[in-house]
Amino acid sequence: WVVVTHSSPSVTMRWCAMVGCEGMRLVEDESRVIYASWGLGRSSLLHFMGWRSLRQVLRLRSEDGIRNTKPDGTRWQKAGTFALDAEGNVRWRHIPAHAGELPDLEAALGSLDLRRPLGR
Repeated sequence: WVVVTHSSPSVTMRWCAMVGCEGMRLVEDESRVIYASWGLGRSSLLHFMGWRSLRQVLRLRSEDGIRNTKPDGTRWQKAGTFALDAEGNVRWRHIPAHAGELPDLEAALGSLDLRRPLGR
């Protein structure tokens, strides 16, 4: 697992303490060059402030106790989730239609042949 953030190292470490990043490689991309290389540009106001995103924020707060926090970096950065095989080929991707749309990580894992060793 590789997690790419666009926050400062200190903010990234606080975030990891909250969500758990054990066993993950962390990459800080404050300039957002890596995001751009994967086709993840800036979002629109509708992307993160539209009704679908706001409804998801309210659901997460009421059902799971998850609260929105003050951003470090930018809320304008689009997110993406990718599953790559051992050769580096993209086997699955999720580019959310709105900020509240979360990836199906089971589907990401299912797209990979985990019987083969990962890495090079």
